[in-house]
Amino acid sequence: MHRQHTVGFAIRSMSNLMRRKMFELAPPPDGATEMGGQIMGFLCDHPERELYQRDVEEIFCIRRSTASRFLRDLEGGGLLRRESVESDARLKRLVPTQKARDVHENYKCKTQEMEAILTDGLTREEIDQFLAVSGKIRKNLSR
Repeated sequence: MHRQHTVGFAIRSMSNLMRRKMFELAPPPDGATEMGGQIMGFLCDHPERELYQRDVEEIFCIRRSTASRFLRDLEGGGLLRRESVESDARLKRLVPTQKARDVHENYKCKTQEMEAILTDGLTREEIDQFLAVSGKIRKNLSR
């Protein structure tokens, strides 16, 4: 079997193309990497939730040290505040700043543009099938 005909190769090459295209559409803001921008976006999209570092680790499937580095960079760039929680002094709630919310508004438009590019020519059934298959692959990788 040729390497180009494997699931892993297909996923990796699509990921690289997506990353490149998204950077063309909207480069990450100052103080954020691509992943930092995704984390910031998630925090901005869920203002009603109290989110903590462990949530970021779980949602993005990253290690504690990796999450800590991204959050530290966002905080240093003025995109994130960590607020103490009264019930547990060890916990720090992650709160996006106004600067982050402003940047995120621009990103939302670019993300919709990216989704349109990704799904161009696909039927709803094909999209649903892709999401189901990719969900199974993600589950396999989580074992």
